[in-house]
Amino acid sequence: MLKLTLDRNYKAAIYLRLSREDGDFSCSSEKFESNSISNQRLVIMDFLKKCPEITFTREYCDDGYTGANFDRPEFQKMMEAVKKGEIDCIVVKDLSRFGREYIDAGAYIQKLFPLLGVRFIAINDNYDNAQPGAADNELILPFKNLMNDSYCRDISIKVRSNLEAKRRNGQFVGSKVVYGYMRSPENKNLLVVDPEAAAVVQDIFRWKIDGQSPAQIADRLNRNHIPSPIEYKKGKGLNQRTCFQTKEVAQWSAVAIYRILKNEIYTGTLIQGKTTSPNHKVKKTVPKAPNEWSRTEHAHEAIIAPAQFDLVQRLMLDDTRSPAGAKGVHLFSGKVFCADCGSPMVRKVSHYQDREYTYFICGGNKADKHVCSSHMIREDMVYRTVLAVIQAQIAVAMDMSAALRQVDSLAWENRELERIKSKRDFQEEIADKNRRLKVGAYDDFKNGFISREDYKTFTEQFDRQIQEAMEAIAQLDRERNSIMGGLAKQQGWLAQFTQYENIQELSRNSVVALVDHIEIRESKDIDVRLLHSDHFASIVAFLNEQRAKADTGIVPFRREAV
Repeated sequence: MLKLTLDRNYKAAIYLRLSREDGDFSCSSEKFESNSISNQRLVIMDFLKKCPEITFTREYCDDGYTGANFDRPEFQKMMEAVKKGEIDCIVVKDLSRFGREYIDAGAYIQKLFPLLGVRFIAINDNYDNAQPGAADNELILPFKNLMNDSYCRDISIKVRSNLEAKRRNGQFVGSKVVYGYMRSPENKNLLVVDPEAAAVVQDIFRWKIDGQSPAQIADRLNRNHIPSPIEYKKGKGLNQRTCFQTKEVAQWSAVAIYRILKNEIYTGTLIQGKTTSPNHKVKKTVPKAPNEWSRTEHAHEAIIAPAQFDLVQRLMLDDTRSPAGAKGVHLFSGKVFCADCGSPMVRKVSHYQDREYTYFICGGNKADKHVCSSHMIREDMVYRTVLAVIQAQIAVAMDMSAALRQVDSLAWENRELERIKSKRDFQEEIADKNRRLKVGAYDDFKNGFISREDYKTFTEQFDRQIQEAMEAIAQLDRERNSIMGGLAKQQGWLAQFTQYENIQELSRNSVVALVDHIEIRESKDIDVRLLHSDHFASIVAFLNEQRAKADTGIVPFRREAV
């Protein structure tokens, strides 16, 4: 190790750093200019002119990297040069440019550099470890590094608080905009619809409802030469990079389609804050619990109606695999189940004397003959039964629609929405109460009032109740979406039935829009459960109330309409 003195020649590297994360951009324009790369370089070069024993060798610049850690590419290159003996002097404008993490910064400056015989100079802090009085300055050095670290932490807290406030206000703070939207030219925190891409998103949802799988949808888009999201954004002049791209021109994939179909942002709901980092020194992100996400409804214009989005989510839970060589799933895919063991019914096709026979058998029986009987039933029997049930329900829907028009076109929907809101508010109170109890339990544990085991037990209980409340809220939101899906058109959810008023044959679209599930009994009896059955029951009760009020003269009600 060479002794650090002023009477020997040094091969110097100058180190420059600037970071938005550390607040270098966030203060006054004067401070930004003071910390700018060009200003750091100017200060250091002027200083070196006064030091004939120091020969400038090379420059290392980390522009856009935080000082909260030393995981910076140019800094690491500089340290490699130090270890190879190519550099024995490092010059920075001040200690904060070198780093803001006081423990590691102190280890470099006070231990590693002296051990390696490296002269370190921080100009504005008047620190030079080769100066005779450097030992005296080292007494104050840890405090300066601690102040830099504290400043970095304070900036991190302010940035986090600012971002969280924007999320709560429904402002978009993400770095990348999802396919189908773009930033508003007037407000970078507001998403607006990108018409060209939004049309593709709508096609993707429609094709999924028609029975196509994500892989089939991706193939269809590629055949039609529709640019994938990353290629589309490149075509718009946006700089897009991804580690997942394996081809020169990125194509649509089943994974990309799946992500679009699962993304609630297309309903106008902005969900942010799904991940976080432990603190400003740790950049690795960790997932947050769903009940801690920031969720804002009606934050921007919807591309997909919430009711349509919920329908697609139900479809994605069904077993809807396509037969080999087929363009889509079969008519009842994911809808037919054994009434006795609950297994999905398996569709089979056989041929006999140039004729094709299609039937369903119990999936449990197919896997193990001892689990359940075959429940075998021809597909045409299921077809006729489902069609008859739908036709009967459509007739009921037509009568209900006419009756509701005679009362108040929105009276029932408004009552249901009030009921859902009341239940939702109650579940929100349960979730908030358990969140407060969870915080209180931590305070009790920290203060020694409860043991670690009790704290763990209480926390698990509170988390479970929060999760149950959030699941109930999600279900209520789906019910609300079902009603709100046609509120502007008055009894619009009924239109899902009345639009098939003259239906004579089934399609995949009509099945997924109207049928919840079909159960096959061993006796070959067929139970058809239609969607919105709860709504129908509620309307019957509502109409009965209106009749009772009409009988007492409270409200007018024309019986002939029912």
